[in-house]
Parts: sequence; C-alpha cells; structure tokens
Amino acid sequence: MFKKIVYIILFCLLPTPLIASEIIPRLDFQDASVIDVISALARKEKLNLIISGDQAAVLSKKTTLSLKSISPREAIKYVLEASGLDYGMSDEILFVSSVTEGLEKAQALELKYLPAQKAIDIISKVMPSLKVSIGERSHSIVLVGKWKNLKEAEELLASLDRPAPQILIESKVIEISLSDALRIGLKIGDPAGTFSFITSRTTRKTSLTSDIPSTLNTLISNGSASIVANPRIATLDNHEAMINIGSRIPYAVPVSVSSGATQWSINYIDAGIKLKIIPHLGEDEMITTTIKPEVSSISEWRSTAAGDFPVISTRNASATLRVKNGESIVIGGLISEAERENVSRIPILGHIPVVGLLFTNRTKRKEKTEIVFLITPHII
Repeated sequence: MFKKIVYIILFCLLPTPLIASEIIPRLDFQDASVIDVISALARKEKLNLIISGDQAAVLSKKTTLSLKSISPREAIKYVLEASGLDYGMSDEILFVSSVTEGLEKAQALELKYLPAQKAIDIISKVMPSLKVSIGERSHSIVLVGKWKNLKEAEELLASLDRPAPQILIESKVIEISLSDALRIGLKIGDPAGTFSFITSRTTRKTSLTSDIPSTLNTLISNGSASIVANPRIATLDNHEAMINIGSRIPYAVPVSVSSGATQWSINYIDAGIKLKIIPHLGEDEMITTTIKPEVSSISEWRSTAAGDFPVISTRNASATLRVKNGESIVIGGLISEAERENVSRIPILGHIPVVGLLFTNRTKRKEKTEIVFLITPHII
C-alpha cells in the first residue's frame, strides 16, 4: 500500500512525462523506501536499474527528503549517497550495490595526449581512493575503484586529455657596438608595467620610446648593428625551449703519467649565446614567458702547471613577463668583449712572402659590444 502512495505522490508532482535531465519542480518523501524512490526516478530518466548484493538490506533502507528544482539524476545521487549505498550511473544503466565498502572494478583508459605518468599524478592527488597504474601501452592507465569514482575519473581525464598548444619562438640576436650613439634598454610588456627607453651616449639623456623593434631595425639598416643569429624554435605550452649559439672551446687536462709520459684528455667548455624560454599560454592569447638569456666569452687563457685553461666571462639575466600574441620582447644590456685584429697592407708589396711582413701593419684591440635579444612568441 505504501509503495502505491509513493508512486501516486510522484506522478501528481509530475503530471507530464519527463525527458532526460528534465527538472523536477518539487520532490517530497516521508519515510519512503529508498528502492521505491530510485526506481521511480530511474524510470523517469529512462535508466535500467540493476541491484546487487543483499536485496533485503537494500529494501530496508528508508529516506525522507524534500527537494526543489532538481533533475532525476541529481535526486538519485543524493538519495543513494545519504543511504550509504554504492552506485554507478551511465547513460542507460543505474547500478546499485548493498555492499558496505562498495564494489570495485578495474577500468582501462587510453590517453591520446596526456602522458600516463601525468594522469597518475593527477588522479592520485584528486581522487586518492582510486588505485591507478600504468597500462601495457605507454599512453594507457588502469583504474581500480568504485564505479561512481571511476566515472568521475574518466570525465576528469577526458577534460584534460587534449593537445597542448604550441608556441613558435622567433628571436633575433643583435650585436650593437658600444661606440654607437644609441643604447637599448628593456621592454617589460603591455599594458601594465611597460617601460622602454633609449639612452644617447652623446647627451647622456634617456628618452622613452614606444617602438624599440623599429629602432633596432634602423640600426641594422645603417650598419650600426648586425644580426648575429635569427633562430626560430617551436615548443609546447609550459615546456622549455633552448637556443644555443656559440663554440665549444677545447682544452687539455692531464689525466695520468705512465712511463714518464703524461697522457692528456681533451675537455670542452661552451662559450657564446644561450637563450632559455618557457612560454605559458593564458586567456585572451596572452603569453607569459620566463626568459633567461646568457652571453659568455673567453676573457683570457690562464697558464698553470697543468697547462693553459680558458677563463670564461659570463653575463646573464632573468625575466618573467606577459605579452600579447605576436608582440615583441626586447632584452638588452648584456655586454660582450672580443679581441679583434685589423690587418692593413700596402698593395702588392704586402702580399710578397716573408718580405711582405715589412709592408704589413697588424693592430689588435678589444672591442665591447652590446648583445640585444628581440623575442617574438606566436601561437601556432
């Protein structure tokens, strides 16, 4: 008799048939059988109901609830969780178990873009009740746990398993002589926290400029600056891109002495220009970049009892800033010093073997230059 009363109440509240996920204006039950409530809700949601375990334990469950403006699926979830019953719900099936600790099942998931280890780390932190391990394939994982938790984990991973954006880093490494009248400063991004400037060496006055890239192009066109390199490199969002332009300097190191003869090993040290960039794509195509440029060169060769060794002079900087897609970043102030040799000869006479040395003039001088990085990230 009570079962009929429950159904009558439900049908009175819902005078027209429900479609999937239709909102129920009001649900009121007083000390009603849980199985009767979820059976009625499952029918309205067009779900097949499967009950396992101790049937008597399920039938003995009672519930009292008063809900407003709720979908049948949400109502089923609240009723079963409040009753301490384990359940799983798919598009067509509602599975209910009376086992207190809940039934566990294993489920394998194939991932397209998300690394398996990354997925394991996420699930372990967000849903520690699930057991997760790497599957037989490199991009597959195996989940073990309650049905409802497996469904939640599957939905979470589906939202994360998407291709990571790629960002193209277009860069120019420009060398400017410090004897030139202009020196380039640093541009920090737009719109907030922007500053860019040019300082005249003749007047010692600093003035603001809004277009440093154009200024650099002007210096290049009139011969006051030169492009050392123009590399392009693509990387995934939140992954490091590294550009290395330079030389590997060899030097000998004694390693052992055998029969009075010293054996030597050749080691190498890098010198030149390095640029490390980690881009992060944000909203509205804003790109936050962590940039670490470095300029190194041999300042001298130092003689020791073990041989001659190079002394490397290094200058570096580090900055994190946000720019728009396609906007340029300029970092300057990295001074490089190189020794240059100028050779001048008297025509014809200066090219005669041995005698030509008398008509040749060689001068060595150290020249300082400023290395400027012009970096433009593009979303691809």
